[in-house]
Amino acid sequence: MRLLSLALLFLLFTSCGKSPFSGNLKELVGGSDNITSELQFNTEALTISRQWEKGPLLYDSSTITIKFKDSADNLKDPIGEFSAYIWMPDMGHGSYPITVTKIATGVYELTDIYFTMGGLWDFHLQLKDNGNLYDTVSWPLTL
Repeated sequence: MRLLSLALLFLLFTSCGKSPFSGNLKELVGGSDNITSELQFNTEALTISRQWEKGPLLYDSSTITIKFKDSADNLKDPIGEFSAYIWMPDMGHGSYPITVTKIATGVYELTDIYFTMGGLWDFHLQLKDNGNLYDTVSWPLTL
């Protein structure tokens, strides 16, 4: 019995791999963001465009620029509070909070986007008024 306990304890300590965030990765894994449909916040009639500046990457910080345009094709800020998050629907969890920084009228940089494991992710953009969600849009990503 004691030998079995020691063997199980040995397996426990030797079977775990290194964390992907330990900095010892040989290469980063890039993902695909292949959505072709137009994204829009319908309540404010804002068309949403996006440009990955870095990523999407697995095991490293990704950065995306989001632009909002009105029906006249002018850059415009949303009226509500703009936020974003990522969610892995197959696993039932998200990741760290995304930092949203306004760069110019209608232009926002989203940083600190960490895809913590490979698979299907949903990228969500939201508009809120006093904490109450009133519009949302999302698209799938595969890493």
